[in-house]
Amino acid sequence: MHINVSDILAEAIGYSREYAISGEQPTLKGITLTAPIDGRITITRLETGVAVKGRLTTEIELECDRCLRSFARPVTLTLQQVFSERPGDDELPLDHRQLDLAPAIAQEILLGLPIKLLCRPDCPGIQTTKGTLRGRTQET
Repeated sequence: MHINVSDILAEAIGYSREYAISGEQPTLKGITLTAPIDGRITITRLETGVAVKGRLTTEIELECDRCLRSFARPVTLTLQQVFSERPGDDELPLDHRQLDLAPAIAQEILLGLPIKLLCRPDCPGIQTTKGTLRGRTQET
């Protein structure tokens, strides 16, 4: 999800522009999207780059820690990230006047996940039936 910010960088410090994000489905490291990313962001000109703020929604695929089945979980995230040509500790790089939202989105999704991933609160866990465990025959 690259956005060219050349026009924003040409403006005065404090200048802002709003963007609609719709139907985006970038490749995110370690995350499988099951629905496109939608929402709105505002990009504001800073002295050394730009600040991005916004609210985005999507859906991701996870694996339940109890039953080990895959399930989809809706995600709403609040994005707040600074992009700079010479990034500091908490900043992401501006490469050739373009910012890449994918790393910031992936980071926010991962930080927002609960410690224990459950497909539903009352998940009973792995079910066994007459000598099989998740479709495999148990040896006795």
